[in-house]
Amino acid sequence: MQGRKKIKNFAVHLALICISFIIAFPFLWMFTNSIKTKDEIWAVPPKVLPAIAQWGNYADALADGTFLRYMWNSAYTAIIITVVVLFNSAMFAYALTHIRFRWKKLLITLIMVTYIMPATTTYVPSYVILSKMGLMNSHAGYVVSSCASIFNIFFLRTTFTQINPGIVEAARIDGAGHWKILWWVVAPMSASSFVTLGLLSFLGCYNSYLWPSLLLHNKTQYLVSMGLQSFFTSEGAYGLKWGTIMAACCVIVFPLLLLFLIGQRWILNGITNDAAVKE
Repeated sequence: MQGRKKIKNFAVHLALICISFIIAFPFLWMFTNSIKTKDEIWAVPPKVLPAIAQWGNYADALADGTFLRYMWNSAYTAIIITVVVLFNSAMFAYALTHIRFRWKKLLITLIMVTYIMPATTTYVPSYVILSKMGLMNSHAGYVVSSCASIFNIFFLRTTFTQINPGIVEAARIDGAGHWKILWWVVAPMSASSFVTLGLLSFLGCYNSYLWPSLLLHNKTQYLVSMGLQSFFTSEGAYGLKWGTIMAACCVIVFPLLLLFLIGQRWILNGITNDAAVKE
């Protein structure tokens, strides 16, 4: 019996190691290619490590400061959108959970229908609205058009429904209004869910490409994904500097990996809806 258990544990750990390697391999390959010459990148058979590390690829990627500006554009717009989205989603989710009003079920159904629609179906009407508001080719237009998230609303609603109703009722008896109950009682009990959604929202905005590329045409307004795309077009199809491109990718990915490492405990708790155990 013990022998079977050991074999099973070994098989599980081996499978997890293999899966982890498969997930990590693209990042390792990206990093090793970022310090190779172009010939080493295209070498057959491929070389795992370069003969001499080409750290100059990173200097080339950040040479004129333009790419850092793109990263800043992505970072600050993503932060603003994340804060606004969490604020709006929390209020909406609280209303759907702890406030009674007519047609609430119908509203939830309409939101659900909106959620299953592809995001691209909203691009044309959003484009027309922003155009009439004079917000085209500006970060303000991008922020305004991204300040609501159906997924966040439903995620927080699920978390809020798992909080003991007696706690909310006790706060109401003590004289707390909806505003205080939301931000002083419900939100602190759902902190992990807020952190999880904050990270997911930030990553989604930071990596966004299609919608910003339709709105932003001035190079000074470019986000980092659009700036990375410029590496593929500036030198033509046969002049791609793959070492520089991979270095730029590493620069983009590093802060995101750091965020995940810092917030991984909160993410796990948020995904499992830790508020469910707070009776």
